[in-house]
Amino acid sequence: MAVEPISFSKLLKKTDDIYEAVVVSSKRAKQMLQDRIVKQMIDENEETEDGILAEPVSRETIDFDKEDKVTSLALDEFLEGDVDWDKTEESIER
Repeated sequence: MAVEPISFSKLLKKTDDIYEAVVVSSKRAKQMLQDRIVKQMIDENEETEDGILAEPVSRETIDFDKEDKVTSLALDEFLEGDVDWDKTEESIER
């Protein structure tokens, strides 16, 4: 997957603060990564009716070259306007 540059003007259309764009995108990427980890754990730990594993769990490594990068996906969501966030008063005062 090739890395594509993103202009600051695209980011500044969504928010006036470039650092806010980075924080929002990174938090979304962390959420996406956590969802992937949970999904992988669920897939690995499918249980039988008795609650006993049917077969020993084999640790499969994730091929990260085949998976889309969560940072790229999160940034795309941010630029498309699919990510909602609120500024708290505590974060504004700092």
